[in-house]
Amino acid sequence: MTGMMTPNGILVRQGDSFDIAMRFKHKDGTPLDISGSQVCLDVKDDEDNIILHINGDITDATNGYVVIKITPQHSNLNVGTYEANIKITFANGDVHTVFPQDLSQNAVFQISEGV
Repeated sequence: MTGMMTPNGILVRQGDSFDIAMRFKHKDGTPLDISGSQVCLDVKDDEDNIILHINGDITDATNGYVVIKITPQHSNLNVGTYEANIKITFANGDVHTVFPQDLSQNAVFQISEGV
């Protein structure tokens, strides 16, 4: 799995796989039950069109575990930098953007050239 994630960026080599593993917790550190929730990664082009949408796989809802799998088909975008976000939609309909972590910044999804 070739990739890297920072608080405001995801970098993946073109044509590679990369798993983003996340765990949702309360402020006190206890697990957040995300049963019935949906987590997704959206990547947008320069014209604000969603060019990539990946639903996360909730692997342990009671303990807040999610994996977003970026496959070679997903990372086969043109080399470049795009905008991205990850959101969770809770069972009650509340939506929260969890990436980027810095609310004053836009997040980037960068595809680097393959070898």
